[in-house]
Amino acid sequence: MRRSAPDRGAAASEFAMLAGLVSVLLLAAMQLAFALHVHNTATAHVIEGARVGARADATPAEGVARARELMSASMSGIADGAVLTGTRRSVAGVEVVELTAEVRLPILGPFGPGGAMTVTGQAYAEDQG
Repeated sequence: MRRSAPDRGAAASEFAMLAGLVSVLLLAAMQLAFALHVHNTATAHVIEGARVGARADATPAEGVARARELMSASMSGIADGAVLTGTRRSVAGVEVVELTAEVRLPILGPFGPGGAMTVTGQAYAEDQG
């Protein structure tokens, strides 16, 4: 199959245009996947910290310490600047220990959203009657 003279070199220019677009879409998908991974991991650690802080012989501060320990072990670069707080409060007449973490959003390269995300975990306080 022979190409006419005006079509020569069209494949190379089409590839160059599409490769840039596909690369941007791939990086956007990777950014979203990484942010979701960090969100899910931070949520799991905050919930585990709430469970520790809700034990009958523990305090919310111990839950915060446990969550901080888990986050620094699994998300070392991201969790360094995380702000963790632990409180005991009543939800629908039930005492719970609530841990909240504010974690900065991870950014791959120069693109992506800035700011932080907030995750919360609650656990039933075991020392109530």
